[in-house]
Amino acid sequence: MPFIIPKSNLFASNLTLKYNNNYQYQSKEDFMIKLNNITKQYTDTKISIKNIHFKKQKSYLILGPSGSGKSTMLNLIGGLTKPTSGNIQINLDNQTIDITKLKEKELKKLRLETIGYILQDFKLFEDFTVKDNLEILLNLANEKLSNNQIKEILKQVGLEHKINSKVKHLSGGEKQRVAIARVLAKNYNILLCDEPTGSLNKTLANDLMELIINVHKKAKNTLIVVSHDETMAKYFDEVVRFENLLEGSE
Repeated sequence: MPFIIPKSNLFASNLTLKYNNNYQYQSKEDFMIKLNNITKQYTDTKISIKNIHFKKQKSYLILGPSGSGKSTMLNLIGGLTKPTSGNIQINLDNQTIDITKLKEKELKKLRLETIGYILQDFKLFEDFTVKDNLEILLNLANEKLSNNQIKEILKQVGLEHKINSKVKHLSGGEKQRVAIARVLAKNYNILLCDEPTGSLNKTLANDLMELIINVHKKAKNTLIVVSHDETMAKYFDEVVRFENLLEGSE
């Protein structure tokens, strides 16, 4: 069984006790993401998340079964969906931004510049080349890389020989590495991964996880991965079960 970090490490209430009256001041230099009184209401279910925060430059693994709501939490943090109540704060250059109050145009800009996302189903442009897939997101953020820079990024994930191949002709493992290369092309403050190894065999899963951790360490960002795979725990600074982040859990 992997070592599961005590869930108290993530909770703002415990940090208030730790920092006492200086908590608000200290938090400006300590946290990257804060979730405050978050609920998400669907037609037949409701998710209520405890007040938690994620620190700068730390890696987190959130464990839970499919359908538990962990992907919903990731989408809330990434600004892909809005909470029914509560707010989500991101600390950029020691300025706190409440992303739940941003207009759609502002939120889109923040996502492009600040948040990298690796999804289980890749979200790649299948009829475009590997190179195109890297350039499309950069163009949206008004950025550009030279051919040599793109080749160097693809070399890091072992795909430099596939630079002009169409994505639809790649294997599942190669597509996942293209998704990682897109993240490598830009130094994001936050990196979110939703079941990144879910469709891979054990060997490929370990190789992929090592790549993601290397990206995280190079960018010195906050990494949050949600997964059902407990064998991934060894790679992370902190590991917690998603059920322990929900209101009503002890």
